Order: sequence, then C-alpha cells, then structure tokens
Amino acid sequence: MKEIALHILDIAENSIAAGASRIGISVNETDRLLRFSITDNGCGMDRAMREQLTDPFFTTRTTRRVGMGIPLLQQHAEMTGGGITIRPAGEKGMVVEAVFRRGHPDLQPLGDLEGCWLLLASSNPEIEWSLECMTTLGRFAISNREIMEVLEVDHVGGNELTAQVKELIRHNLELIQLGRELMENKLDRINFIGPVK
Repeated sequence: MKEIALHILDIAENSIAAGASRIGISVNETDRLLRFSITDNGCGMDRAMREQLTDPFFTTRTTRRVGMGIPLLQQHAEMTGGGITIRPAGEKGMVVEAVFRRGHPDLQPLGDLEGCWLLLASSNPEIEWSLECMTTLGRFAISNREIMEVLEVDHVGGNELTAQVKELIRHNLELIQLGRELMENKLDRINFIGPVK
C-alpha cells in the first residue's frame, strides 16, 4: 500500500466484516506525529486473536491463507519510528491505532482520505460513518448521518452529491493543512475553524 488512506480503507473493511454498525475514523497530526485510529462497535476479538493479528500467516478470511493488512500497516508505521496498537473498545468493538513519525523519509503520503471515507460511506449506507481530523490549526468532523439529515437523502452516494461532499471535505482538510509537509501560508483562511479542544 502506497498511501496511509489505503491502510485506513483496509482496516475499515475489517470493521465491516466484524458486523460493526458504527465506525469512526480519526486522523490527528501534530508537529511530530501523524496518528490515525479506527474505532468500531463490531463483534470484537479475544486477546489470543489480537496477539495473532500481526502475523502475516494468520487471517480470519476463508478466501485466502494470509492476512497482510495489519502486518503491513505495522511495518510501515515502525519504519518511521512509530507503531500500532489494537485494543477493545469498551465491551464491544475494537480500536486500531497507528502512529507515524512525521518528517521521516519512509512516511507514506496521506493520500485520498476524503475519497476513501466517501467510498466506505456510500458503499455501506447502513453503517454510521464518522471522520474527525485534527491538526494544530483546527479540527474538522463529519458523519454520513449528519449529511443525510441535513440534505434529507437516504445515503451519501450518487455522483453529484459525492463530488460535492468530497470537495467539502477536501476544502476543510486544506484549511487545517492536514497531510501537508510544506504549504504556502494560508492562515488568513483559517478563521473559519475553531481552536483545537
């Protein structure tokens, strides 16, 4: 996988397979770290299974004999001096978190985060999807339920709606400069974003 967004897509697909009805994606970027987490309310897993997840020869899928998603994510995070954690999310569900050190030459680009989230939300409208992104410049959050409620639609799919929502997300990610190592000074546009809480 060449982009962090593709890792997010892969891990979110695991949450779908676990029967989650609510999946939250969070991306937090500081001066030193890029961190993402995926939290779901799926069936979860026991400690023994969690310990096997980083083994590429372990998978719960019946269509193939290897499971490269988590081990590959772990490798890419560790190459930057970061790592991953996998833990229960309360009584039900899981949290997968990956941390990457910014500025490291092995850090992959963030990629098309807005396209990834929209693909998941439009392909799985029965699931409640949220996206929260935070940098030192501000915070942006959106959910498919919020979009459907405000626009009075059944799902976030459809070419015109998808394009508009993708542009909305992209614009807000640019405002908080998520995933940008070097960017021209756009602080005069940041007044639309509140302070980080």
